[in-house]
Order: sequence, then C-alpha cells, then structure tokens
Amino acid sequence: MIARGVVVMGENRRYERYARPVDPETEAEVCALRTIACLLEGDTVLITDRQLAGRVAAIFRATAVELSAGRSVPLQVRRTVGWAADTVRALLDPRRRDG
Repeated sequence: MIARGVVVMGENRRYERYARPVDPETEAEVCALRTIACLLEGDTVLITDRQLAGRVAAIFRATAVELSAGRSVPLQVRRTVGWAADTVRALLDPRRRDG
C-alpha cells in the first residue's frame, strides 16, 4: 500500500491513457527532471530544508508529468524549470567537488 503524499516513479499513469506521444528529446527532459527531483528528495546538502527541497522537487515532477503526457508547458516556465534543474544537476555533480 502506498501512503498518502508519497510520490512514486511513473506517478502520471492516469494521464498516460490520454497522452500524446512525445519526441525523444522531450522524453529525455522528463527523465532528467524526475531524476533530479529524486536527488533533491534524498539526503542532499544542497537544500538543507527538507520541506523546501520537497517543494522544489514537486515543481520538477509536475513539469515532467505535463511534458510526458504531451501537454504544453508555457515556454518561460519550461525554460525556468530547465535552468533550475541544470543548476541543481551541476551543483550535485560529484565531479565538481573532486576537481
């Protein structure tokens, strides 16, 4: 049984029935957003406030759900989410800390 409020990979199943196929580039973006959301929800020092980390991750997940269902996301919102995800990814990259 899944507890209320717990997010599971593939959480957009109810939308998949109505989803339009997406191109491979969008699918890669969706995968990246979901991965970064999972990393933020893990034990990371990037955002020490767990509530804030969860809310930022929720923004990434919600954008991923819309994109994977073939629905449009306003361009400026999509760009901003992408830039934020790129920044988080770069800051969490272990190679950055080693070098």
